[in-house]
Amino acid sequence: MTKTEFLQQLYNHLSALDAAERKDIIADFEEHFAAGLEQGKTEEQICAELGNPYTCALQYLHGTGNYTQSAQQPTPPPQQQSPPQSAARPVQGNGGPTRQINDRRNKTLWAVVFFVALVCAIGVYPTCVVLMLCPLAILVASIVAVTFVPTGAMIGFLISLAVLLFTAGLLGFLLMTWLLKLSYRRAGF
Repeated sequence: MTKTEFLQQLYNHLSALDAAERKDIIADFEEHFAAGLEQGKTEEQICAELGNPYTCALQYLHGTGNYTQSAQQPTPPPQQQSPPQSAARPVQGNGGPTRQINDRRNKTLWAVVFFVALVCAIGVYPTCVVLMLCPLAILVASIVAVTFVPTGAMIGFLISLAVLLFTAGLLGFLLMTWLLKLSYRRAGF
């Protein structure tokens, strides 16, 4: 078991305590790991010395006075079977190599999304600006049209068309901006 796994399991088993107490307990165990590493011990050796995170958590829960048998007892860890000697086990550091590969893959995919959105933005932004400026053209057209055919239905239609086009342009502009910001943040640039 690594330091990260041990501390995560301990933290989970201490869920009955408030966050500040858990943080203090985890800090104490991190100091214990740091001292052991300075002495040349491996994380696995230190974990073996400390024992099971479940039993460590029980000691803190029994010592607080907040412990009740029914409500706050942490769930016991599942019985783990040791893998056969022939099975290859990946070496895991901080978060494991699988997590690092997934993070890198996610950032790459978001970078691709960002560049595709950037290319699309070259056409979307001008279109949105034109849609938002359409009400001005409709206003001029309605002034001319009213002089020839002054009907209330015509004016209502032109106003509705102007509002629709402006709203579509504004919505497109905001969605494109949101997509660019999201993909930029997720890509980690």
